[in-house]
Formats: sequence, C-alpha cells, structure tokens
Amino acid sequence: MNAHILTETFLPHPGEPVRFGQTAAIFTPALHQAATSDTAALLVSPWGFEDMSVRKFYREISEALAAEGISSMRFDLPGTGDSAEASADIALDDWLHAIAQAARETGRLSGASKIVLLGHGLGATLSVLAETRIDNLSGLALLAPVTSGRIYARETGLWWKMIAADLGLGPDYTETATLSIAGMTMPDNIAASIRKLRDTDLTLTRPLPVLTVCRKGRDSDSQLADALAGKGATVTRLPYDGFDALVVNPLVSRSPAHLATDIARWLRGISPLEAHAARPEQATQTPITGDGYREIGHSFAEHGRLIGTFCQPEGEPLGAPVLLVGTSYDRASAWGNSGAVIARELARRGIASLRFDAAGIADSPAVAGDPEQMLYSKSLDRDVVLALEELKALTGRPAVLAGRCSGGYHAFRASLANPEAAAGVVVVNSYAFVWDESKTAEDALKNVARPLGDYSKRAMNPETFRRILRGEVNLKAAGFAILRAIGAKLYNRIEPALGSLSAGNRLKAQIHAAFRTLADRKLPVVIAYGRHDPGLEQSRMVFGNDLSGLNRYTNARFVSLGDSDHNVTVPQARQTVLEEIARLALEAAQKA
Repeated sequence: MNAHILTETFLPHPGEPVRFGQTAAIFTPALHQAATSDTAALLVSPWGFEDMSVRKFYREISEALAAEGISSMRFDLPGTGDSAEASADIALDDWLHAIAQAARETGRLSGASKIVLLGHGLGATLSVLAETRIDNLSGLALLAPVTSGRIYARETGLWWKMIAADLGLGPDYTETATLSIAGMTMPDNIAASIRKLRDTDLTLTRPLPVLTVCRKGRDSDSQLADALAGKGATVTRLPYDGFDALVVNPLVSRSPAHLATDIARWLRGISPLEAHAARPEQATQTPITGDGYREIGHSFAEHGRLIGTFCQPEGEPLGAPVLLVGTSYDRASAWGNSGAVIARELARRGIASLRFDAAGIADSPAVAGDPEQMLYSKSLDRDVVLALEELKALTGRPAVLAGRCSGGYHAFRASLANPEAAAGVVVVNSYAFVWDESKTAEDALKNVARPLGDYSKRAMNPETFRRILRGEVNLKAAGFAILRAIGAKLYNRIEPALGSLSAGNRLKAQIHAAFRTLADRKLPVVIAYGRHDPGLEQSRMVFGNDLSGLNRYTNARFVSLGDSDHNVTVPQARQTVLEEIARLALEAAQKA
C-alpha cells in the first residue's frame, strides 16, 4: 500500500462528517480560498431505493459545487440513513423542520448568508414544501420532482414488486398498505401526507431563481416549471439525460456527470464569488444517541478520504469490535438501512463497530486510477484493510469482519491479509472467495449459475407470471440461464477428473488454500447463504453439493438463511446474520 501515491493523485475534498440534533450529515467546503460564494447549498435526499441510487451522484454534485467555490451539505432525514431512528408517530412536519435545521447548520458551517435547496425526487418536493421555513433561501434546484403523491405511491409499489420479483421475494414483502420498498417502510403519518400531495401544493411565496431538471416524457416536470414561473420564479430548465441509468439499480447505477457540472454552474451564476466577511465555524460532532448506542461520523485514511460511522455501546465493550464491510454499490447504512440497524443492535450487546464507504462509493470520493466499476476490485481490498487497521487503532482490539455479497468477499480477503487485526469473519451470500481476474465483474456475474431451486421458486411467484404477461421477462434468456444451471451441475461432476487442466480446479485449489490458512490461524469463519442464493451454487462447486467439504476446516461453519433473498431483506434472515456476528465478537473477546 503506497500511501504517497494516493496523496498525489487524490483531488476532491472528501467532506467532513458532522452530527447535529440526531442528524447525520456531510459538509463539503468550497475549494476556493481567496473568494467563495456567499451562498451555500443544502442537498435534500429522496427516500428509499432512490436515495441509495443517487447517493454517489449527490457526492459528485457536492464536489462540483466545491470546485465552483460553493460549500454544500447533504444529510439524512430523521429515521433514514445514518440519522437517528424516528418515533412511530413522526410526521411530515418533522421532516420539514429537519430541513430547516439542516439549512441553518449549513449556513453556520459555511459562513454563507444565503441557502439554496437542491432535491431529487421526493427530496425536490420536500424542498418546495420547506420554502417558507427558510428565511434566507435564495433558490431551488429541483431534479425529477414528485408532483403527485398518489402516483408516487403507486409507482413505488410497482417498482418494489419488480425489484422483489428479481430477488425472488413473494407478495408477502410487496403487498402492503404502507409505502415500502427495498426493506424500508415510510412512517405511516408521513406516507399518509405524501399520498395526499398534489401539484397545486407545490408553490412558492416569493420569487426565487429555480432550476428544474426535467425527465423526457414526464409532462409533470415541465408543468411544475411552468406553474412556478407563473408565480414569479425565474426558471431555468435542463433536460434530465441519464435519469433511468441513475436510478434503475445501485448495482449498475451510472451518474450523469455532465449534469453535476451544469447544476454547479447554474448555482454559481446566481451566487457569484465574493470575499464575504462572514467566517465559517468549525464543524462539530454531537454524537447521535439512542437505546444503548452512541455514534459519530468518522473519516480516516489519506486526507480523511474514507467516510464512515463509528458506533459504540453506552457501557463498557463486551465483545471484539466489528467491521461492517459494505457491497461495492450500497452506501454504508446499507440495503434496507440494515448497516445502521445491525450496528446499533451490536452496540446494545456491548459491541462497537465501524461502517464506511470505500473510495468511489456513496460518500467517499473516488481515487484517481481506481476502476469505475468497483465490484470485486483491488481498490476495495485496499480500503477494507485500511478500515480494519483504523478500527484496531480506535479500539485496541482485533475485529470481526462481516459483509454481504462483494462485501463478504472483501471481508474474507482482508481477514487473510491482516492476521493481527482480524478476529473472525462472517461472509453472507458471496459469489466468490477468490476472484478470477481474467473476467470482468459484469461478465462473471452475468454467467453466475443460480441454483435450480431458485428458478422453481420464481416460477411459483405470481408476480413472475404477471411480468411474463406484461412482456417484462426475457423468456429466451431465462431458458438459457436454466440450461446453464443444468450444465454447471453436470460439469461440476466431471471437473475433478480434469485436474489442473481445469481453470475451475485451479481456482478451487486457491480457495481451499485460503481456508487452510485461516484454519491454521484458528480464525472463526461463518459462511451464510439463502437457500436459493446464486452464491450458494458457487460454494457447492468448491465444497460439494451438500457443502460437506467445508467440514475439513474445524474453524468454519455453514449457516442457512432459509428462503431469504440475496440482499437479506427477510427479517428472520437478517436476525440470523446479526446473531452470528455477535456470537463471533463475544467469543473473540473471551479468547483474548
């Protein structure tokens, strides 16, 4: 690990994690020293799956703003992301109050006297609704705003059904009266208010500069722009090229980089640079506290480029700390907010943890030279090792590593690379333990053989049948996938006879060597899979159809997650993962 190379090639300001009023945020100061804008931007997040998809884009907007001399802050609404849990009776008014509070904090940290709100999706709608609460508001940037709560609720439900069908989840997880998606449920009172929203509710009480970024084929976007212009707003319009590629799925999300630049230039145009007299105040951190835990934002590595959250128990630690390794596309709070939920439950059991974004993912800026597609990249190996070392420095103890999918892979690799800092590893639904570098991540994942039982399960899902009728399922591709799964099973039976002539056998030998190394160190290893997870088929190719090959390693054990999906949306499966992590952490402390 050559730290000085990163120092020379690293350019964007990583941002400063801040905590205030039970709210988690990241403040990005302007880069200009002699003169900066007297206007700062507050980025208001959308909700749910869309928030996961646009989180990286929000960071890129903040970087573009900083380059134009404009400070900004992005934050998590109450009950979302890394902010504190919300009470069951939280209302829409509480979210609007939080926006106003975040606007004041943005002004305090930047020294700017004026604030512009920027929102995406529901975040854009909330920005308009919060207008009357921010006296020094000087503009709005609205990206793909929600103008009808009824349509938003319906589209969210349909979106979740499509995602759930791809994950193999049945109607038990999609057919609900509340607003739910990807393991997240909007609080009832807020959901009820959102459903009642109409375009006529989105108006301004004063003339302001407004940027509207309108999706192609969405008349509601341009109609809102017309309505605001009719009320005296100075409206600038931009086309939202790249919207679908951004929000379709965090796994393959692509940011419209040109749009971040265009937004920054528009904001610079309404807020020229000046050597204003106000001085920014020091960023502070008031820990977020809850039942049995306290959390602070934490940055580390060169220039503080890695952004994360350090969660501690209220009392004395009872177990080894835990490094929660995210996937190569989710933010650290993770799918369904499971990263934050697991960290806080671990703290209640006396276990500290660190969750973080690796370079180029969500809130941590990219490093020059790193690949754009982060799945299974060596740059993640680098950053996970740095995080493991950081957690040991914070706690003085070796840590248990835990991760899902590619996060599990990188957790496993880091446990091999750092014998002094690793106390155990929990690998959940991983496709691999050793990566075949002759393949790209996209090609390898396209050809992953799902267990045949997964296809049977999906065939029994009524939503799959409805998607076939709507023409949303490529039956030819599905047929080839089933044939590929059958072929993989047949080949797996004859491959041992091929010896080292088979690339698969050579890869298996590397995996067994890795497991032997951890067994020699007596490092506990848990591998956990859902019954129909695609990664399970990969492990069967190494350890046998019944995974009996794993028995030769006395330090390793297999745990079934039942009928859970790959993302561990099912609560019972998520609880199983939590219990395994906690068990290893407590046992490691007893051995120390």
